[in-house]
Amino acid sequence: MKMIFLFIDGFGMGENDSRKNPLYAACAPNLDYMFKNFTVMPTDCTLGVPGLPQSATGQTAIFTGVNAPAVLGRHLNGQPTATLKKIICKNNLFKELIRRGLKVTNANVYMPKYLDKMLDPKERKHRPSVTTVMTMASGLSFRLVEDYDAGRGVYHDITGQIIVDNGYMSKAVTPREAARNLYNISREYDFTLFEHFLPDIIGHTMDMDLAVREIELLDAFVGELMKSMDMKEDILLMTSDHGNIEDLSVKTHTCNKVPTVMAGALPQSLTVKVESLLDIMPLVVEIFEKAG
Repeated sequence: MKMIFLFIDGFGMGENDSRKNPLYAACAPNLDYMFKNFTVMPTDCTLGVPGLPQSATGQTAIFTGVNAPAVLGRHLNGQPTATLKKIICKNNLFKELIRRGLKVTNANVYMPKYLDKMLDPKERKHRPSVTTVMTMASGLSFRLVEDYDAGRGVYHDITGQIIVDNGYMSKAVTPREAARNLYNISREYDFTLFEHFLPDIIGHTMDMDLAVREIELLDAFVGELMKSMDMKEDILLMTSDHGNIEDLSVKTHTCNKVPTVMAGALPQSLTVKVESLLDIMPLVVEIFEKAG
């Protein structure tokens, strides 16, 4: 069994209103199919803490199962603080799976200049994200630009256009090519993580045209991935840390629930139940335990 975990930042469940929700303004047949035919669990991101859910605490909750907002007493945006880093380093989804003898990987590619700044203890602007801290804490290697060029990694924007714009490569890939690259990577591992955070960035712009293009890019990527995977052998899981892009009438994050979407070769004895971000890591671990 192979599991691909798509983490989509800032992707909530909004109203069926094409004036403010680009999911209904875009041509997105693959996402539509996913939401109509897969198991979709509306997932709470507030975790009992007042205020708008944020990335650092939400992602920590997803990948550690710890109620990070409750620990801090607030929702925290951006990158994890020292307190959250301790939680992530103590235990996280990668570590739990590795402890069980499973092969795991972070499929995201990192640009050299970002890695240099991220590893500089004096750097304050470019601090490591939750998934980056999790990767380091678990002793995994980072995928680099040369891996992207060889089809052995996927950049967070899916196409790698940002890598091209920064002068590292001359050509981006299509969303479908990126999906095939992700699928090929996943054949070598039991668990493959890919993080895509443009929906959160674009959601803050309140730009409908830009958001529609983003949804259609994501749709093409997901569609090719579903086409490549054998759902009798593989598992696809997708979730988010908070809402944003689903409501362009506001510039901030939202308190909307996010979709945790799952399909594929789930163990028959498994009871699939995700009510909050805290349930995701235990569910993934249980899937692998029951799959043997």
